[in-house]
Amino acid sequence: MKNLNKLIKDLKALTIDPEVIEMDMVDMYKADANDAEVVRNFIVECDGVNIPTAAKYLNKLDTSIRESICMAIAEDKGNAFLEEKFGWSVR
Repeated sequence: MKNLNKLIKDLKALTIDPEVIEMDMVDMYKADANDAEVVRNFIVECDGVNIPTAAKYLNKLDTSIRESICMAIAEDKGNAFLEEKFGWSVR
């Protein structure tokens, strides 16, 4: 889950960016990082047994973070995996 981990790391890094702090967007990036971590944890726990739970969680997210997570999953596991397990695809 190299790309999903990078997404999480990048989102967390944004929470200390002075511009993000000035624009009062720290909480949004923290929430996005948390959402990505939740999805990642559901995917990797118990050898994928919780992927249906990850899919339900992903479907409830705001568009922007959902798309970022989908892109990362597709890069890590392939678009076929994303489509089969989550019902989403990327181009």
